[in-house]
Amino acid sequence: MRRHSWFQEQALRRRLAVEAGHQRAAVERPLQIISSPPEPISDVPVTGLGRLATLPNEIIIIVFDNCSLRSLLRLERVNRAAKKFVSLLHDIVFVRETAKGIIQRAVPRFRKIMFTILKITTYHGLRQLLATYTCETCGKPGSFRIVKVKVLCDECNIPKRLKDR
Repeated sequence: MRRHSWFQEQALRRRLAVEAGHQRAAVERPLQIISSPPEPISDVPVTGLGRLATLPNEIIIIVFDNCSLRSLLRLERVNRAAKKFVSLLHDIVFVRETAKGIIQRAVPRFRKIMFTILKITTYHGLRQLLATYTCETCGKPGSFRIVKVKVLCDECNIPKRLKDR
C-alpha cells in the first residue's frame, strides 16, 4: 500500500523539525570548560594584544576586516598595539573620516539609519560601499546613497515619479 504524498511531506516536516530541535538544543548547551594549567599572575601590566598576539598577523587582519567599524574604533582605544593593528587595515583613515562626514551631514532621521548601518556592516563591506564609485543599477559613476544601502548615480537615485515629469 502506497502512502499519499501528503503523508510523506508531513513525515519529512516532522523529521526536519526534530533535527532543528536537536541543533537548537546543541547550541544552547553550555560549552565544556577545557582545563588548562593556571597562568601565573604578575603585577606587571600586560601590554600588546594579549592572547590575540599568538595568531599570525594575517589572521588578525582578517578577523579585524570582519568586525564592524564601531568595534574597531572601540578596539583602538584599548592600547597602542591594538591601535597599530587597526591602523594596518586597508583604507581605515578614509573609511573612518568618510563615515564621520556622512553622519555629521545627515538629516537626523538618516543619521539613525547610518548608525544602524555602521553597527551591522563589517568593515570590509563598509569599505566596499564607500570606495565604490560606480552605480550598482546602471554602471554610471556614482557615490554612496543610503537608499537600500547601495552605490547609485544621481539619475538612479531620483524617484521614478520625478523622472516622468
